[in-house]
Amino acid sequence: MTIRWRITAHLTVCLLALAAAPAEAQLGQALGDPAPPAPAADAWTLDVAATTSLPLSIGVEATLTAPFGGFAYAQLGHTPQAYMSVMADALAGADAYRPRARPLIDEVIAGGAWNVRLGVGYTIPEGLEVSAGYTVLTTSADLTPGAIESATRQSFRWPGMTVVPLGLTLHALHARVGWRFVVEEHLVLRAAAGWAHTFAADARLTVPDEVRALPSDPAGGFEEDLRAGFTEKGFTAELILSAGYRF
Repeated sequence: MTIRWRITAHLTVCLLALAAAPAEAQLGQALGDPAPPAPAADAWTLDVAATTSLPLSIGVEATLTAPFGGFAYAQLGHTPQAYMSVMADALAGADAYRPRARPLIDEVIAGGAWNVRLGVGYTIPEGLEVSAGYTVLTTSADLTPGAIESATRQSFRWPGMTVVPLGLTLHALHARVGWRFVVEEHLVLRAAAGWAHTFAADARLTVPDEVRALPSDPAGGFEEDLRAGFTEKGFTAELILSAGYRF
């Protein structure tokens, strides 16, 4: 009986030792090996994306985001004639100009425009973005005297002057609110709604000096009408969509 008890006790001790060995080994490994690195804290990120803002721009945008959630962006883009036509239709629906001015507007927007957009914003909470910034849009076009006369009801004829070159620059403020989606750490998608409003405009016709010397100064009057019209009526809602890569 004593021998059996001793054999049983020895077997029990051996089994307990075998059962404890893996746990002790794991503990030793955990204590001996360096701890896995902690998740990296939020860092600066740079997003480069293709973006469209209907009806203002198609272009490329870069966004730099700080660890605290603030960000700044810069965009270089082109406004296609189709986009500008949508804007012209919207302004016509709002009675921003008379129907007789539409031929002139079609000539102004025929070549589209180039634009630069700069802004800053903040992400609150993760994903929701609010931002505001500055937009400059510039275009040039060759106008016909007939289209100018139709819009202004003034004579705009001069010997040898078959076209009237126009240079136009608009300065606007914009604001937007939207959502940012990050897929697999690098694919960045953005969707936002915004508003842009012109606060200043520069218009310049290239005409002979003799035309500017006329008592009625039709060129100067037309330029002033363009500046006033775009400053007062140059506003639009916009839909912004972009897709890009996060570095």
